[in-house]
Amino acid sequence: MPHPSALPKVWAHRGARSAAPENTLAAARAALAQGAFGWELDVRLTLDGAVVVAHDQGLRRVTDIARRPDMPGRADHLADRLTLAQLRALDAGSWFARRDPFGTVAAGKVSPQELAAFAGERIPTLAEALEWTRGVGLSVNVEIKDMLGGDDALLVYETVRLIRESGLGGRVLVSSFRRASLELFRELCPEVPVGLLLDEKATAAPVADILASLRDLGAAALNPCVRTLAPGRAAAFREAGFDVNVYTVNRPEDMLRLAAEGAAGIITDFPARALAVLGGKGQE
Repeated sequence: MPHPSALPKVWAHRGARSAAPENTLAAARAALAQGAFGWELDVRLTLDGAVVVAHDQGLRRVTDIARRPDMPGRADHLADRLTLAQLRALDAGSWFARRDPFGTVAAGKVSPQELAAFAGERIPTLAEALEWTRGVGLSVNVEIKDMLGGDDALLVYETVRLIRESGLGGRVLVSSFRRASLELFRELCPEVPVGLLLDEKATAAPVADILASLRDLGAAALNPCVRTLAPGRAAAFREAGFDVNVYTVNRPEDMLRLAAEGAAGIITDFPARALAVLGGKGQE
């Protein structure tokens, strides 16, 4: 159980996505450069059953698919309706300069050279993401997404296989909002800890109810939403024996409050900011 005086581990949300296009290896490299303990990524299945790193089911927000006449029509601009080869042909990096989602480009915090390098960035496979993570020594939080009517069980089976093949061992945490996916993962891969993700509404549920869910699931961690995590609740979960990794923590005042309550980790779009606020210079 972490002690309240221990600094929370800093996890880069979808990589350091304030500095690079989310869920790409560029964002992972930015997380490493900023001193994060680990990076959080999301996984989905392609039409042909490959596990790729992508948050949205739709691909229009973070790729150039809308401007690609060689791709299927708009109704099929979804990760599970395209093959891995089709997804890998997309540019998943150029949008960052144009949309500047966190204002970091306008503020001059991302250099022109970095922006130019993002052009042509590809959607990585989970295998590639895990291989890179192993090579640099970071930890990784793999979030298993809801397939929204697709094959959730296959996504879990493939994620188990790839994690085991990666050799990352104790440097992996698997999380999901979908309880059934975590139950299956625990059954198939009990050696890897799981964390139960809670959205805003679920985070506000009674502490006793959340603890009952964690114990029933055999979870090691709770990953609640910072927006509805009232003061004192992180400490309550910690005292019950669970790691608490809170998302998405971008405000310094929240970082300090959670550190005081003994949160095990904070998941943030700004790893360098978190480390500066918490007084850390990098995490191992």
